[in-house]
Amino acid sequence: MRVSLGGLVARNWPIKLAAVFFAIMLYIAVAAQQPLTQSFPLQLAVTVPPGRSLRQEPPGVTVVIAGKGSEILKLRSFPRVIRAAIPDTLSASVWRVHLQPSDVELPKGTEVQVAEITPREIDVLLDSVASKDVKIVPLVRVEAESGYVLRGLSLVPSVARLVGPEKSLAGVDSVSTVPVSISAVAGPFFRTVPVDTSLLGVVHVSPQEVRVAGEVTAIVERSIDAVPIAATASGFAGFQLAQERVSVSVRGPESKVNTLTRDSLRVVAHLVGTGTGGYARLTVTAPPGIVARARPDSVILKRRVGRG
Repeated sequence: MRVSLGGLVARNWPIKLAAVFFAIMLYIAVAAQQPLTQSFPLQLAVTVPPGRSLRQEPPGVTVVIAGKGSEILKLRSFPRVIRAAIPDTLSASVWRVHLQPSDVELPKGTEVQVAEITPREIDVLLDSVASKDVKIVPLVRVEAESGYVLRGLSLVPSVARLVGPEKSLAGVDSVSTVPVSISAVAGPFFRTVPVDTSLLGVVHVSPQEVRVAGEVTAIVERSIDAVPIAATASGFAGFQLAQERVSVSVRGPESKVNTLTRDSLRVVAHLVGTGTGGYARLTVTAPPGIVARARPDSVILKRRVGRG
């Protein structure tokens, strides 16, 4: 009995069509789970410091990504850019980029990995600039509590690095902080203060902020007895002082006042009149930061008694 080929094909065609469909789907499902690699062209996007520019655009980058076929399909819309930022402190005209797999921005949730990056290192060419180190001047006003005085102020760091066109750096010898006032200080303090960049233009300064620290000390007063009147001004011929030693009241920072001795002070007599009622006015020279006053602040004169 003859059976036509067309009849065999047409017989039970819905079942045969379904079998073909499921075979294709099974093939696709199996293929989607097989490990694959695919290359993607990416562009290197470089962020340059303010006032600088690229001499030429960096070359493209090829990235090979490995993963299951189903995961590779998810990468059709991922960003084709590798981003890199040049440090603001760079003063050289060439910056070498070392590319790592972590630099490739893959979509979250995809189970793929970067297998290869070509090239791994790229030299980015920039315009030429100069660098210069200058001192930082603190514009900080400290108002101590009543009974205290500022003992010292420190700045960390105290030097800033400027990067910019050589002509722009030529006239800059220092930079300053923004003006800051610190009030009601009664103990150690510190404050982070920005560096003022408003007049620097395209010049970049590093660091952008500094740490100002200081401390205050209590103001105390004490008396030092029997301080000799060490010197007399001119005009004392025929006269002498009724007393040669006086007490001196000293006032200032506790740390300084407590270390003072008689040798730290110099009392000088100044003649005020030689007739009846004549006397010598006393002044005291003390170390910086110390206010000193003789007690009494004047001494009676008496005539020298000659021999004979």
